[in-house]
Amino acid sequence: MEDYADYFKEIDLQLESGNGYFYFSRIGEGKQSVEQKLDSFSKWLDYLDFLKCYNQSFTAGYQFRKSHLIEQISLDIELKEKAGHLFKKYGVGSYLEIVNKLLQEMLGMGFAECISEQDETYKITSAFRYAEELVNMIQIANEDEIPE
Repeated sequence: MEDYADYFKEIDLQLESGNGYFYFSRIGEGKQSVEQKLDSFSKWLDYLDFLKCYNQSFTAGYQFRKSHLIEQISLDIELKEKAGHLFKKYGVGSYLEIVNKLLQEMLGMGFAECISEQDETYKITSAFRYAEELVNMIQIANEDEIPE
């Protein structure tokens, strides 16, 4: 990995590794504001909440059909509510539009890949663990608990 890291350093990219995935960050890139980071993180919290509501075992390696996800939204009241909030500010309304936008986001981030264009089956990549691990790091203290 060090050889690769040195190579990419020459073009101002830093090779980072996670649990089963790699990604690039820019060397010397300006830091995002805290507000931008929280907005981005909040968006992915909503996505994860929606996807785990769809299926608790939604994680790396999970496979699903787009049509099944759309069908489940129409059948499950809780999923329907969560879907309605995902892309409200973009004016995305139908379940098909919501699922398409979500898949576009996931494909763009490398969290999913299409394994069958014919029946629109997708597989969740190991990079999805990155988002899960971020959420798992959050510890919300109960107001009644005394910190150690």
